[in-house]
Amino acid sequence: MEPRPRRIAVVEDDPEIRALVEHILKSGGYETASIGDPTRAVELVRKHAPDLVLCDIAMPLMDGYAVLRALQADPTTARYPVVFMTASREFSERVRAFRYGVVDYLTKPFTAEMLLRKVERVLKSLVGRAGLVETVADGAALRRLLDDVKKESRTGVLTLEGQGGRTTTVIRAGEVVHTPPAGGGPSEGHVAFQELDAAYEDIVAHDPPRLPGTSLPLPIFDSLPDAVRDVLVVDDNPLFRRFLKDVLSLQGFRVEEAANAEDALHSARERRPWLIVTDIRLPGADGFEFCRRVRSHRLLRQTPLIFLSGWDDYKERYQGMEVGADDFLSKQTPVRELLIRIQLILRRYVDLGARDRRGSGMVGQIQVIGPPAILQMCNHNRLTGVLSVQEGSQRISIGFRDGEIVQADSTSAAGDAAVYDLLSWDRGAFEFAPGEPGEGTPVDGTFELLLLEGCRRLDEVSREAEAG
Repeated sequence: MEPRPRRIAVVEDDPEIRALVEHILKSGGYETASIGDPTRAVELVRKHAPDLVLCDIAMPLMDGYAVLRALQADPTTARYPVVFMTASREFSERVRAFRYGVVDYLTKPFTAEMLLRKVERVLKSLVGRAGLVETVADGAALRRLLDDVKKESRTGVLTLEGQGGRTTTVIRAGEVVHTPPAGGGPSEGHVAFQELDAAYEDIVAHDPPRLPGTSLPLPIFDSLPDAVRDVLVVDDNPLFRRFLKDVLSLQGFRVEEAANAEDALHSARERRPWLIVTDIRLPGADGFEFCRRVRSHRLLRQTPLIFLSGWDDYKERYQGMEVGADDFLSKQTPVRELLIRIQLILRRYVDLGARDRRGSGMVGQIQVIGPPAILQMCNHNRLTGVLSVQEGSQRISIGFRDGEIVQADSTSAAGDAAVYDLLSWDRGAFEFAPGEPGEGTPVDGTFELLLLEGCRRLDEVSREAEAG
């Protein structure tokens, strides 16, 4: 498949100059999108997702600096590079432009050759700049590197590794959007900046600017039990995985990573996370197929799954929810909103495990959380008592001591078979009553063996049913 021509957006209020610039760009093989009203520049860039924006400085209603600020303030347009066009030859104007975050500067009048050469050079530099590295950095070198990244309006992750560990600073279009807490890492060491692929990747955005003293704090996860803080992050971009891992780790989560659907499914089966956050664009099987496999696996099918994707189209959102995702977020979602959505999803486990009004234990519905998750909650929290599950005339009773299953009975089975019986249920009400489990049919296996063997048997029955 032939690559599409590079697309240039032109913001210029003079119709003759705008038409001339478009003509030159088209003669050079570029696609163009243009507008004469600078107040609609953000709308133009959103719609056409250009590789580069050419913007005049001196315009009525909004000058080029106001357009640049508007583009940088909007998470959907902040990553697009901007070149200023101006008749001013003042050096101070050029300095000011670079301080605001433009990637280059073109003085009017210019020839067709000058314009095409400038655009070609800028586009090549954007593709080729893979990052900056200082092998050993003190505070001054770190500030210089950060200033360069801001000046060139880059998007990526800056890491500093030293004796105090490693810290990560996330930068979007030259603006710091996530930084480690003060005193939380080394002050000098090896520093590197790695840029994200602006063609299709993005990073979680910063929260919209607020008035001083009105910023909202990040959500607190202290109310969530430690047992539910295991997350699997699936993304083929190691830089984005590292960024998301750092964000979640700061909130007390244990994070496993996978770069593709096969590795992710293997990790999920082995570690059984309480939350999966996955991209859609994965090598091999995509995120939609991965979600289908999770939902068809007996042990994993109730695991909450969030799509966190660089795509943000209603068709992908619809497809994501259709295959069974619990939520679909753009990678441009602010960090705070992402954490709030994660908190809301995980709260359902805590709420289902809340004590009823009599204070006798946990109550809930199987169809919401799934049998494996109910058993795992009892195991991870090292509970002692009796889990009772009922649907119509069918009833199962499973006794726990310090999180291990010690006895089990159902209407039609006893011992290990009663545990396997529960894993096949997809409906019913459950209640956990703390206390001594009492007498019942003992089980032979450990909790892990019972859970895995039960799911294996169910998968075998499903395969035989499909074959028959």
